[in-house]
Amino acid sequence: MSNNSNGFGGETLSPLLVILVAGSISLAIVNKDNQPAYFDIVKMVMAYSFGSIKSQEKTRDPNKQDKTDDDKLK
Repeated sequence: MSNNSNGFGGETLSPLLVILVAGSISLAIVNKDNQPAYFDIVKMVMAYSFGSIKSQEKTRDPNKQDKTDDDKLK
């Protein structure tokens, strides 16, 4: 079962983010007038991906701690 609330698995979302970043960088190279807009898209994608990785780590750690506490009680 996936931990993501939006229904996308991590395996599906990562390639989509890579395609979005690659496309934005290519468009920034081709269309120099709108470079700041394309780079803003890349910044948002990077911030989202790092934020989602951090939130997944935070949700995993308490679960591991609870299991460790349960094992100590047994």
